[in-house]
Amino acid sequence: MKLSTLGVFATTIGLVLPAPAFADFPVPRAEAEFRELIPFLVGWGEKNKGDETLFRRWVMPYGPLDLQVTHGTHDEAEALRNFYFGFAAKAFGIDPRPLPNEFHCGRDCVESRRADLETKLPQLTTMVGDFRRLKGVDILAIWGLGDDFRINNLFRIMGEQRETTPSKTMGFVPSGKWTAVKDPDEYIAAFGSNPVAVHAVVQQMRNLSIAAIVHEPGGSIRVVRIGVSDNESGLLFTEGAAPSYTLGEKLPDGRQIVFVLRLAPDVLFYESS
Repeated sequence: MKLSTLGVFATTIGLVLPAPAFADFPVPRAEAEFRELIPFLVGWGEKNKGDETLFRRWVMPYGPLDLQVTHGTHDEAEALRNFYFGFAAKAFGIDPRPLPNEFHCGRDCVESRRADLETKLPQLTTMVGDFRRLKGVDILAIWGLGDDFRINNLFRIMGEQRETTPSKTMGFVPSGKWTAVKDPDEYIAAFGSNPVAVHAVVQQMRNLSIAAIVHEPGGSIRVVRIGVSDNESGLLFTEGAAPSYTLGEKLPDGRQIVFVLRLAPDVLFYESS
């Protein structure tokens, strides 16, 4: 996340993009789909104006205010996620600029996060094994508020469940398309998984203070301990010939790997920006 660019986004964007093309929009081909995201941001922002605690929780990786860009280059994804982060902060009346700085707080912070994860490695390994056995589940995420959670593209927020459909061009998640889901267990069962087993992994995440667990391309499992949008700290569990991370690597989702340390033959501690 480029802080200088984020500062511009946070201070210059309004809550409604004008009808003509927006001069500072970073990826012109994505602007039409980005406009469709605005009602979600503005609606929740108006209800929770100035609530910094909620905002900090919702911008955690794979949370309600963390935009995934699944169709695009690294540079496009990074720019769009930064823009969305600044736009969301504007909608919520929050200054977003301190958050990435607080995350990237020096070597002591990195070491503290590494030590925490390494201490929990046996339990995390068990959790990853349980997650691998969940049929059809690619993403589980929590953000530490009540019983809110995410399963794939279904978000449970404040007692209500809605599924978002990735946008056609950029693969935005969340997108501007939402469908109400009455029963999350029926949603889970529909793709062949056991709701009891899924909720058990979510509970493990809560017990171990894990924000997200995600299937990576190639078969690796990413366990996110904490983060702010594309700024993450976590573990990558590889399997067989699955690719690992390398220092400086720019990933298609907009993240760049800024720290790597192998903790075990198949486990890598990483941090991204």
